Amino acid sequence: MRALLLLLLGSLLSGCIPAVYIHLFNATGEQIIISKEKSKEVVTIAPNASADFTTFYLPPERLVIRTPKHSWRYAFTDLRVPPSLYQQHAMVMRAFATIDSRGQISLLAPPDDHGTPHKIMQPKGFPVRPQKT
Repeated sequence: MRALLLLLLGSLLSGCIPAVYIHLFNATGEQIIISKEKSKEVVTIAPNASADFTTFYLPPERLVIRTPKHSWRYAFTDLRVPPSLYQQHAMVMRAFATIDSRGQISLLAPPDDHGTPHKIMQPKGFPVRPQKT
């Protein structure tokens, strides 16, 4: 009975999808507000601070980042991060990035044990520039 219960639990857990986030550092010099076109979820990041936002979306939804002076839109498909640049813990995968005053999103290398994310040579497709609307 115990073996059957463990087998059932294992099969349930193996089907779980990890939560996927981008931890974005705001280097715009202004407060940014992150949202999705079809979602009420909002993440606000002060200048020189960072926060997570989920990359889960419903196609053809786009990511929207606003400042007091700008409104930038991005296709989620443009934000595909190479697997090697994710930090993985239990059921959470987190990539690290920064956004500059032009709205360009650049990837950062995940931090070491107690370090901080750091700049890297950008992989193909990065930095991501806002879409022209």
